[in-house]
Amino acid sequence: MDQQPVHTDEFSNGNGELPVRPHYVTPAMSNAIPTLRHSGMTIGRFFWMHVLGGAFPVVAGLMLFGWRALGVIAAVMGTAALMHPLWRRIGPHGRQMRWSHTLWLALLLSLMLPAHLLSGVVEGESNVALWPMLPAAGIVLVWFTWLLGGVGSSRVHPVILTYLLMVVLFGPLLVPHTVLRFGRVFLGDVNDAARTEQVVAKDPWKQTRPADGRDAMWREPASQRLVFFTSGLHPAWMSLEGMLRDRIPPLEDLIIAGQPAPIGCASNVAVIVGGLFLLYRGLIDFRIPLLICLVAYGALLVLPIPVVISEGGAQWLWLAGRQQGVGWPLALTFVNYEMMAGPALFMAFFLATAPAVRPMSRRGRVVFAILVGILTAAMQLYASVSFGPYLALLLVSLLTPALDRFFRPRALI
Repeated sequence: MDQQPVHTDEFSNGNGELPVRPHYVTPAMSNAIPTLRHSGMTIGRFFWMHVLGGAFPVVAGLMLFGWRALGVIAAVMGTAALMHPLWRRIGPHGRQMRWSHTLWLALLLSLMLPAHLLSGVVEGESNVALWPMLPAAGIVLVWFTWLLGGVGSSRVHPVILTYLLMVVLFGPLLVPHTVLRFGRVFLGDVNDAARTEQVVAKDPWKQTRPADGRDAMWREPASQRLVFFTSGLHPAWMSLEGMLRDRIPPLEDLIIAGQPAPIGCASNVAVIVGGLFLLYRGLIDFRIPLLICLVAYGALLVLPIPVVISEGGAQWLWLAGRQQGVGWPLALTFVNYEMMAGPALFMAFFLATAPAVRPMSRRGRVVFAILVGILTAAMQLYASVSFGPYLALLLVSLLTPALDRFFRPRALI
């Protein structure tokens, strides 16, 4: 009888300890092993507890983007739930797929998407429906999950592959521009907004009251402003200080709530609380999110960016250097915006800690997190704040097998 690997080594014992070593079972036996060795944690319970941690950013997303956010989550998860039993019948890869794992991946993908995708047409366009992207995303996600081998069989995250494919195909359509006003949270229509010339609001979100009586406000996301400047493509004269002062919303809107963003990144506070819940339950290794954030923060302080963009071109300087017009207060403010405007925190807590992506050993995880942090900073500055962290994780996860071989745990006797 043929044998297939069941990678129970992909799951820790709940306390960040070294995972269980892999073993081999027959296909018939693989469906009869609901419990992970030594931990007493079943696969289903492992992923459903992750869903509890994800509930915090879900609630924040529903608050800021209303019923359309709920529709996006339902469309992606519903399609994935329908496709799962079909692919589970196909080959040995299908037998390693689990309901809880598929639904958790579908929830993650839906949190990485903006709420405005649940609409019929693109504003200003004709006959361009956005909603078919949602079931298509669920279908592609399940296919990637099957292709990569199901639970714990691949070092590449299927959610990241699906999202980056959507970026390649529909990049501009994934940029969010609307957020519910404070008095219409949970109940309003996030697409009920009028585009105006004043796209940057300097007043905090809670104090903004649209005069037209609409449910939502149209704003240019901070992520777009930042990458437009750091890539040196800004067409007019602009200094770093002027950009942060005049073109970027208040930092509190990025930390707490109030800016256009993907559903799961609506509130960085909610992301952090959800991540801390996963840490409290012993589901993730604290080294990974901690080192990713610290290393990315430090790298953003030293990597060169255009301090001034003029007609003669961009003047690139090391940001941490105390050059004229650039000091530590301005540098720290800029880095705070970079960390809060993108999905770096969401990636660090909910994606980089996935058992199939991170290395098995503690030392391997440290190296893994450092590499992800450095590459995240570079991708955010020179590629995109919106998807740079995801691309960084994808590239570093390809090195995970090499890290496992190099930092292979050795027996004491």
